[in-house]
Amino acid sequence: MENSFTIRHYVPEKDLSSLSRMLTEIESMDRDGEDTSEEYLRASLAWPNYHPDEAVWVAESDDRKLAGYGVALEQPSQRCTIYMVVHPEYRRKGLGSQLLELTLNRASEVGAKNILVYANEHNQASKLFLTHHGFQQVGSSGSLKLRTEPENLSAEFPEGFTLKRYSEVNDPLILLKALHECYLGMWGHQHNDNPSEEERKSPRFLHYYDPDDILLLFDEKNSIFGICSLKSQGKQEGNGEISDLLDGPGIIQEFREQGYQRPFVLAGIAHLRKKGTRPIKLEFWGDNENALNIYRSLGFEMVNRFLAYHKELP
Repeated sequence: MENSFTIRHYVPEKDLSSLSRMLTEIESMDRDGEDTSEEYLRASLAWPNYHPDEAVWVAESDDRKLAGYGVALEQPSQRCTIYMVVHPEYRRKGLGSQLLELTLNRASEVGAKNILVYANEHNQASKLFLTHHGFQQVGSSGSLKLRTEPENLSAEFPEGFTLKRYSEVNDPLILLKALHECYLGMWGHQHNDNPSEEERKSPRFLHYYDPDDILLLFDEKNSIFGICSLKSQGKQEGNGEISDLLDGPGIIQEFREQGYQRPFVLAGIAHLRKKGTRPIKLEFWGDNENALNIYRSLGFEMVNRFLAYHKELP
């Protein structure tokens, strides 16, 4: 049964439409909240370290129908995020284990020691598969949507604290410091304690967010304290609805439990409202339940939530 599939590297030019159809069929049954559109798959080709000819695979059944998909994305600091999915028609035939082995081998080839994979909190089959293969749950990620507009968008920070747009700071090293220290210990964020010289001069983060839409918080000593990034019209839903994007704020670790996420999110909403009134989607990575409760108290409701699973390679 395990030999009834042909697994090869993904060729976007010929596979993209078929892959979108397969993923859409899977989503209709699993309801994981995944974006399965061709537009999303085309956009993924621009992701850092997304290499179809080296680290992305598709599996074909005997009738040449796509049956599975696997990706290994190398991250900074010896990490790798992997993703595997198998069409329900072809599950329990060993294909998931084959795709997992390929992604782990790729991670090992690029020197990754820490592997991260996500599963929808409601998908029991995925959780059982991952725990069977030695993964342990370490956190969660997902998105919330603003359903009720806060009555007061005034963001109050402690005396002496200053909120600035990155365009006012314009220092790549400060941005890299904020991304590293303010999300430290939060699974799903790309920590990099040893950026390359190229990254120090031109952080990749600026490819995704405009300098005017990155908010930096400094304390009374002018030390970096937090970061929150925004993108007007940054998300398109499956039904075509356009939403603004608010990336879950990061606070330096020792002050993360003191509620600074609340004024930061209010500042982000106020910033986005200057550009129009649209639904706002807040994406979170590694936030604990206290932070999620703050977001809920501001009118955000959970859209989807994925559990993060971790495994260390030898």
